[in-house]
Amino acid sequence: MKATVKRVHYHQGAAIGHPEGTEITMEAKGNVNKFGLNMTPRVWLNSKIDFGASILFSLFNVVFNQFYVPFAIQQGATSLQTGLLSAAPAIGLLFSPVWANWIEKSGNPKPFVMIPNLIGRMLLLLPAFFADPAVYVVTALVIQLLMGVQAPAYASLVSSLYPPDVRGRIMGYVRVAMGMLMIPLAYLVGNWADASGPEWPLISASAAGVASIFLFNTVRMPKKAMAKPAGPVKRFSFAEQWELVRNNRPLAVMFGATMFAGFGNMLSNPLYQIIQVEVLDLSNAQIGYARVSYFAALLLTYLAAGWIIDRFEIKYVLLCGIAAYAIVPMLYGFIGNYPAVLVGNGIQGVGEAIWDIGILSFVFRLAPGREAVVFGIHLMLFGIRGSIGPLLGASLYESMGLTLLLGAAAACGWIGTLVFAAGNFRRARTKQSEVL
Repeated sequence: MKATVKRVHYHQGAAIGHPEGTEITMEAKGNVNKFGLNMTPRVWLNSKIDFGASILFSLFNVVFNQFYVPFAIQQGATSLQTGLLSAAPAIGLLFSPVWANWIEKSGNPKPFVMIPNLIGRMLLLLPAFFADPAVYVVTALVIQLLMGVQAPAYASLVSSLYPPDVRGRIMGYVRVAMGMLMIPLAYLVGNWADASGPEWPLISASAAGVASIFLFNTVRMPKKAMAKPAGPVKRFSFAEQWELVRNNRPLAVMFGATMFAGFGNMLSNPLYQIIQVEVLDLSNAQIGYARVSYFAALLLTYLAAGWIIDRFEIKYVLLCGIAAYAIVPMLYGFIGNYPAVLVGNGIQGVGEAIWDIGILSFVFRLAPGREAVVFGIHLMLFGIRGSIGPLLGASLYESMGLTLLLGAAAACGWIGTLVFAAGNFRRARTKQSEVL
């Protein structure tokens, strides 16, 4: 007869806005061991739900994040509209600190993830039925504004779903599965759009996205409700949020480095689309092959980064991700042919995978219990650089030339890399000398 074991399971930072160690729950069943991870039954269930939802989300991800801008350009989008489309994700995040404060007050991030995602994924039907560049732009802006609500909430939600000792690997494994599916999907969507146009890929992506969020809504939160902050409810205070950064030097260094490198990436992002569609005149199938390169690198990086993050200092992983954003514009700007597009997409996949789970894990370790607020600041900074960068790149490329702009983007990436390296490795040497 198998004995049941009562375990005290600690959820670090589960109650956002509270000091760490705010929640203790009793798991009545023994832990399970899957894929080398020791998990409670609730964590194992959540990981399976997360896996299934991510598989469904793959089609939406491929269509909206990889083909949406090329579709709009093929429908006649101007340079300004292309810049707005590239800036839309960042514009949506400008108000993330405000949403983060609201999420922290509520003590329950789940509705802030589910409702905006559901509405946003349904809106993808609009450009399917009204194939006008202006509809593409307005739809993208509204969807990304909704994503600005769910992004800081997701950081807090994940900290409740998964304990710190397995969080990095679970996020990595789930994204590896999603990446494996997106590799053939990128090829199929490209050929599908060449054969029938973007209408049905957009409709199918919307349906898959809605199904994904309905499935993810079934995740089990900790048994004890997440408590709201003690004492009087605080009003939104940008100064109070920034105090967290001023008192945490590693966070300040990360924000400075990602500001430079991220600005370079966003400055060059619309230029990549313009080069692919207008300069190289690539078909949707050829763009699909480039996306296969991107997703293959994304998949391998998720697998490696999730394992490394749980075992080693995260600064080494983040340094590689920041440097990746300096290399890609050099490939487009100084080589600029189709092989450079294929290689550049692969390196971009490496960078984006590391920024995705690496920065989340960095925030989890340095600001437990305040994930939503700190991640909201990170997203707001992304909103600033991501709004200015694409509009600047798209509006200046005809007068300044692609090579000069891409060279400037690469320079920003290398500055960010040096800032991060100097701030983290100098700090490590200082600590070592103090010990000696």
